[in-house]
Amino acid sequence: MYNVKEHQKIVVITGAGSGIGAEFVKYFNTQNFKVALLDISLDGIQSLVDDLHMLKENYLLVEIDITDEQKVEKTFENIIHKFKSIDILVNNAGISQISLFENTNLDIFKKVMEVNFYGTVYCTKYALPHLKRSQGQIIALSSVAGFSPLYGRTAYSASKHALHGFLNSLRTEEKENGIDVLLACPSFVKTNIEKRTFDKDGKPFGEKKGTPGQLMTPEYVVSEIIKGVENKKNIVYISKISKISRLISFFFPKVFERKMVERVKADF
Repeated sequence: MYNVKEHQKIVVITGAGSGIGAEFVKYFNTQNFKVALLDISLDGIQSLVDDLHMLKENYLLVEIDITDEQKVEKTFENIIHKFKSIDILVNNAGISQISLFENTNLDIFKKVMEVNFYGTVYCTKYALPHLKRSQGQIIALSSVAGFSPLYGRTAYSASKHALHGFLNSLRTEEKENGIDVLLACPSFVKTNIEKRTFDKDGKPFGEKKGTPGQLMTPEYVVSEIIKGVENKKNIVYISKISKISRLISFFFPKVFERKMVERVKADF
């Protein structure tokens, strides 16, 4: 995929301790990248680099809440201090919510927006000058909820819609600077997102009942994203559910809404 013979390239991955983020770490480690692993918990990223037997000079572990702009700014200063450049930013960290808007504590709504949207904005802001120098790549994990409505996920869907507006617009600004921006829209993925999915009061939601379709593995999702990068895609719809949802929601929105509600309403 990438020519790393001249020098090792640098990738920054948020939410790197598990799921899709951890799979990105594994992939880029096989590609001889140096990796900055950002996560709200140090345990997961420490275990990951230990399991992969990564050399200390090839990684940087950062325990960080990406909703803290000052800490994000300082983190990127530290990344540049150690690695000198950034070639790829993977905005993967995220949380979810399942509850009807009418019943949802607005603090939960704000938290979802802070992590999924503003966390991405902050990381992108402070990576951007370095990505311009390397003519690099921004990858962001979105969802079917980024382009269609999703019953009982108003906060989550709003955060992903905002993500699309932000990054699609940023792509137009930075194209002349050689920066590529890719939005990845998987459907349901087998990760520990349940631990980061909250109910109306901010408590873990627990096991979901309304999950249509087969769960994808993080490994498959990352492989499809890498194909999208190689093919210079702006957006990749990962899984049949994602592709079909895009078509039906665009051409037959009322049909999509009815079918979607039938599938997910089991949680309410």
